[in-house]
Amino acid sequence: MAGRRLHGVAGAPGVALGPAFVFAPVAGGGADAEEAAGPAGTAGGGEGAAPSPEQEVARWLDARRRVEEAYARLVERARQLSAGGAAGSAAEEGVAILEAQQMMVDDSGLEQAVREAVAAGSRAEAATRAAIERYAALFAGLEDAYLRQRADDVREVGEALLRALAGEPPIPLADLPRGSILCARELGAGALLALDREALAGLALGSGGPTSHVAILARSMGVPAVLGLGAFLDQVPPGVQVAVDGEAGDLWVEPAGEELEQLRRAERRERAERRELAALTGQPAVTPDGLRVELVANIGGPGDVEPALQAGAEGVGLFRTEFLVTGRETLPGEEEQVEVYRRVLRGMGGRPVIFRTFDIGGDKPVPALDLPREANPFLGYRAIRIGLEHPDLLRTQVRAILRAAAEEAPAPDGVSPARIMLPMVATVEEVRGARRLLDEVRAGLVEEGRFPRELRVPLGIMVEIPAAALIARQLAREVDFFSIGSNDLVQYTLAADRTNERVVGLYQPFHPAVLRLIGLVGEAAEEAGILCGICGEMGGDPRATALLLGLGVRELSMAAASLGRVKREVRRTPLARARELAGEALACSTAAEVEERVEAFRRALESREPGAGGAPTGRP
Repeated sequence: MAGRRLHGVAGAPGVALGPAFVFAPVAGGGADAEEAAGPAGTAGGGEGAAPSPEQEVARWLDARRRVEEAYARLVERARQLSAGGAAGSAAEEGVAILEAQQMMVDDSGLEQAVREAVAAGSRAEAATRAAIERYAALFAGLEDAYLRQRADDVREVGEALLRALAGEPPIPLADLPRGSILCARELGAGALLALDREALAGLALGSGGPTSHVAILARSMGVPAVLGLGAFLDQVPPGVQVAVDGEAGDLWVEPAGEELEQLRRAERRERAERRELAALTGQPAVTPDGLRVELVANIGGPGDVEPALQAGAEGVGLFRTEFLVTGRETLPGEEEQVEVYRRVLRGMGGRPVIFRTFDIGGDKPVPALDLPREANPFLGYRAIRIGLEHPDLLRTQVRAILRAAAEEAPAPDGVSPARIMLPMVATVEEVRGARRLLDEVRAGLVEEGRFPRELRVPLGIMVEIPAAALIARQLAREVDFFSIGSNDLVQYTLAADRTNERVVGLYQPFHPAVLRLIGLVGEAAEEAGILCGICGEMGGDPRATALLLGLGVRELSMAAASLGRVKREVRRTPLARARELAGEALACSTAAEVEERVEAFRRALESREPGAGGAPTGRP
């Protein structure tokens, strides 16, 4: 008897089987009991007298004690995860959010508001809802974007109190049974971080896509995940056995017979694969015919450096510096930035670090700049466009990067490990404008005695707009390296918002149009003798590795958790065959045709490996 297969979006690779833990947020836990009993101190609809206000307050205090204990356990777990460096900057942010929620639970003002409402005749549930909503409204009305987002954190605290009043676990995910597959309509990245990694076997969500924050975090944590399943929870009874295949994007409900056996074999292969990848950590990324490929990491802050090094990163291919400015009412000064950049460069120990200048605007608001609302922000005022119109902002950042770079020993050819990369470049004029500013800043620092005259800091661009790919030959004369931002390049080429679930099917990294643009960039870089890298999600997708090498990409930057799989792919892919595959892909008409050729190519590579014997993937 076969189970049901639900198809979603591949979120994080891996296969996992386990009981389904179905999670649906409580909206007003305890409401039934409240309505049945009536107001505190009155005779309600239930049997016997309603509790007195004193009894209600005592019940609320007991509920708060249980919530406090639950948050204390979560904070401790998140701190351990952060200290271990397992999830980098995401872990640090998660600790901060949980600590803030812990303080909300203990807030004397919250207790006082509940006591007053209960004294006036409200039940503890109603008093809690009213008090929490007043707090949330205060946050929601603030001008600071970061603080506005905290309104949701306040409401999460309220839900925990309501669950505790209803006699339920305050934070049910904190008590996730070991080996569970968590099934939910949606889940925030912070909530995922708070989960016990040892208990969580896999993740299935109705929302999200491959570039969502929860997907990125799941990959960092090594949790197999299927996203974008829509309204699927009514097809998953709690406790039934389910399986997630995070590479195929499938959720199996009650698999049985041969398909269950195949999934179990796939799960065993996953465990064996993890051991195999761990053994590759210290090995170079070299193709069988001798091409050396640079495998580097994407990071979001100094906290991501150690996990990247542990995973074998040879440098940083993308340092997202905008965390320094998004959501802030005041801009970071030069000294604050120097300190952050210095920590990253020192942490990487002389390995190359590419600093992307602030990629702000779009979905990254900066209250300090008072950016106007736009009808189509992703095609509007963002990234280098803002930097060139706010030269003080760009100048301060470039000064900070150069000052930090001056403290690091250069390579024998005089090149600093620091590189500067401009985001969202569409024209040659933008590059020339940024180059003039860089030269002016550099000259000023040399005059101040803060920067060695002979030290070179390479300047590159992200190629993420189709126009930039089409004029790659012209741009290659102006810069020292390219890095393809595949996430935006795909969405701009196909005019499909990668966060819009209704058009996510059109977001096709293997579309021939996207591959042709990447090929143009690779050719232009090779002709100019400059490096062509990639730092979008394609860089960490082992299915894309051979194609990218065949198209001229020589540096792959990704989440640290993806480095092992991509390195294995590089080490078994001859460049000559990768070029043949790329040529075939460019002649295809659809993304599906490309993916079929890629899968056939990978099966052929696996069959040639010693001991592989042409083994299938093990998936049903």
